[in-house]
Amino acid sequence: MQNYSIEELESILGKVGTNVQIHRSVVFFNPKEIKIGSNVRIDCFCLLSAGVKGIHINDHIHIGAATHLFGSGGEIILENYSNLSSRVSLFTSNDDYQDGFMTNPTISEDYKKVSNGPVILRKHAIVGCGSILLPNVEISLGGAVGALSLVKKNVPEFAIMGGIPAKVIGERNRRLLDIEEKFSGIYSRKH
Repeated sequence: MQNYSIEELESILGKVGTNVQIHRSVVFFNPKEIKIGSNVRIDCFCLLSAGVKGIHINDHIHIGAATHLFGSGGEIILENYSNLSSRVSLFTSNDDYQDGFMTNPTISEDYKKVSNGPVILRKHAIVGCGSILLPNVEISLGGAVGALSLVKKNVPEFAIMGGIPAKVIGERNRRLLDIEEKFSGIYSRKH
């Protein structure tokens, strides 16, 4: 079997919903602080490292292969219908190396300057392959990040951002909310 069983996930994680598919190669750090909703798929070679504020993955979410969620510096929230493509990295902690401070975990805090904060993906947010999100970033409702982007600031509602650093390059169609309403009605009648 390639995926963890629901019984294994219930014993490993802080919370797990129904219809959750997580590949056995996924690695969890501080797993009791990881809470996963229903209808979630996490593909192979992902890493979920929760800090004290936890990782909260809601419903109908896909996390692509080799994606890393580093939560040591703050909370990570993935709201319903948000998606992370392959090789995406979310960082809730970031060293400042521009102002002449030392970096890395082997150095005492007295000699480092580190920014910490949450990373939040609101409903229908999507992040393209190979992108990086830094601390204190929120992707608003329906926001999208193009592949290979570096996100250092918030993404407005339904904006498409891309580049290094990411900037607004387009807008998503709000029709998405009508489609969600149809899907929710059909899905709730089936379940």
